[in-house]
Amino acid sequence: MSSKLIRQARHLLFSGLMVSVGLWAMPAQAQVSDAKVNAMLEALRQAAPPNKPNDGMFSQWQVLPGIIPSWTKQCVGRELTPAQFESDATAARNTVACIVRRELDKQYQATRNNETASARNVACWWMTGTTACNSRATATYVQRVVGFYQQQAGRSNPPAQRSSSPQRQSSTQPSQQSTAQSSSSIALVSDNQVAAMVEALRQAAPPNRPNDGMFSQWQVLPNIIPSWSKQCIGQELTPAQFEADATAARTVVSCIMQRELNRQYSANNNNETAAVRGTACWWMTGNATGCSSGATASYVEKVVGFYQQQAQGSRSSQPQSSIARD
Repeated sequence: MSSKLIRQARHLLFSGLMVSVGLWAMPAQAQVSDAKVNAMLEALRQAAPPNKPNDGMFSQWQVLPGIIPSWTKQCVGRELTPAQFESDATAARNTVACIVRRELDKQYQATRNNETASARNVACWWMTGTTACNSRATATYVQRVVGFYQQQAGRSNPPAQRSSSPQRQSSTQPSQQSTAQSSSSIALVSDNQVAAMVEALRQAAPPNRPNDGMFSQWQVLPNIIPSWSKQCIGQELTPAQFEADATAARTVVSCIMQRELNRQYSANNNNETAAVRGTACWWMTGNATGCSSGATASYVEKVVGFYQQQAQGSRSSQPQSSIARD
């Protein structure tokens, strides 16, 4: 890409993201608050069996070893072994929080923003990999999680001070009315697809130069970094902190890509290439459409090419769970 084209593309990226930041206040598509994620995280921890040596599960959340490398690669930017996951409490919590946020978002969509039903479904999925917990043992576990969740939510979000939807990110936000869908239509992208998209965006980004006004290898604009990092890792980072912490930057971008790829899969009837194209266009302009000519089209095609290279080098992963599978 020529230097002139890079400047043009970066100008378009900046302009599109600035416009779309203003649009973020539109009604959100089942975006759960940090307080709800933290309540669910703590509920799953409290409901987990005691963590015993050599029990085949790891951390206070009792995660099965087979899913740990995939989850940690997606959520903290590096593959951890089960032993590393067990010994690093911060990485374990960040990973589980990342997965819980993803699943709560999906269940809020599936249940039309019914909080109790969403908590129930996430608890069931955590144990079984499905949302059907009709047996006595699974139903009892789910009720325990829901009880712990409600205790935590009551502490963090008193009725008189309900938290509003967080304002974050640079996408053109679809209205809740237009995006509410049946559970059967929600696309569930794999960790490998998210990782391929994250790497494709990194490879397609302009070189990261000092004082260029954008941060990290993904060239993220500074004004969106605090809200994205708060949403995705539970801590507001400054642009300088985001730039300096490569793991946090990758985790945040992965979190945003998980959400946007799911939206684009739903919008494109699970057409992978169209979903990648829409996500790449959104990343540059704040809009999933309109990248059909000029610099934006060239950028999108570049991302799609890198994505396809990455996807071909990895195998699709089936959801597996912690006290069961993802």
